[in-house]
Amino acid sequence: MAAPTDLLKKSLYKILLVLSVFTLLYLGKALLVPLVVAALLALILNPLHQWALDRGWNYTAATSMAMFVLLLFFAGLFVAVGTQGARFIEDLPQIKERVMNKYYDLKGDVLSIGGNSSQEGEKKVSDDKNQSTDIITSSRAMDAMTKTLGILGTFALMLVYVVLLLSQKERLREFVLRRAPDEQRGLTHQTLNESRDVAQKYLRGRLILIAILTVLYSIGFMIVGLDYAIVIAVLAATLSIIPYIGNIIGGLIALALSLTGDGGSSTQVIGIIVTISVAQTLESYILTPLIVGKEVSINPLTTIIAVVGFNILWGPVGAIVAIPIIAMFRIVCSHVDGLRDYAYLLGDD
Repeated sequence: MAAPTDLLKKSLYKILLVLSVFTLLYLGKALLVPLVVAALLALILNPLHQWALDRGWNYTAATSMAMFVLLLFFAGLFVAVGTQGARFIEDLPQIKERVMNKYYDLKGDVLSIGGNSSQEGEKKVSDDKNQSTDIITSSRAMDAMTKTLGILGTFALMLVYVVLLLSQKERLREFVLRRAPDEQRGLTHQTLNESRDVAQKYLRGRLILIAILTVLYSIGFMIVGLDYAIVIAVLAATLSIIPYIGNIIGGLIALALSLTGDGGSSTQVIGIIVTISVAQTLESYILTPLIVGKEVSINPLTTIIAVVGFNILWGPVGAIVAIPIIAMFRIVCSHVDGLRDYAYLLGDD
């Protein structure tokens, strides 16, 4: 029987290991985020890439074809958003201003109810508006340029990673198999296959769901006359990839634009709520079980903790990639002696 001191040392080592992993994830954000996103995109493209290789294409041609499909997808997305997207970006300062005005009007009402005189409340709100306008005006151009260059740079780096991962996938796989003990290579091969399959099935399923939700949201939003209906539909549908939280955020964005726009009548607000409710009911009870299935067997508690935790570490992108990462980690745990209890803890079997 192990001595209490040995048990304490093992516990401390495990705690230090966990802390070290989270520290590396946080400090390595600039490297790891585009690399992880690229790895997930490479997993989605892998069946197409492998299809070309099986038909005698060389790696260069197969990789070029897969990247062409990926770029075609992004181009199609931009075309689908089209004119509404350009108009939305052009009108974004006015939208922000309307939202801020609504916020300060509400703040003035709260101050009045809280006991301040109407004149004092209006003066305070007016000062806040002026200060906010000055700050926004002075920093808007620089912030927009910096963010645009940063996004384009990260996107280009991500595409480079996708190319390299597709071209080097067999080498990376062989490296993992070589590092495994001889008697464990069969199990390691199975673990790699299951991890790849669960990520592919989940990601493909989510992309199909996003496309279906985009159509449903677009139809509903256009019927009620919401401004930038297609743009908001794409945004709300994309946010649905973040379990539970994404749907709420997407709905709030649609409602905020309705309330701050010219057509924010009660009928439009009710129409938006009905559209979101119907779409989410279809997604939760029909589409998700049918399209995604139970390949990603992660229980709700683990899902929420993973989404919030990765959001803290890597921001919104972390919340998006959290589920496939945890799903693959669970597969690994289910095949490793001493970690099967953790696979049970993470799953919903």
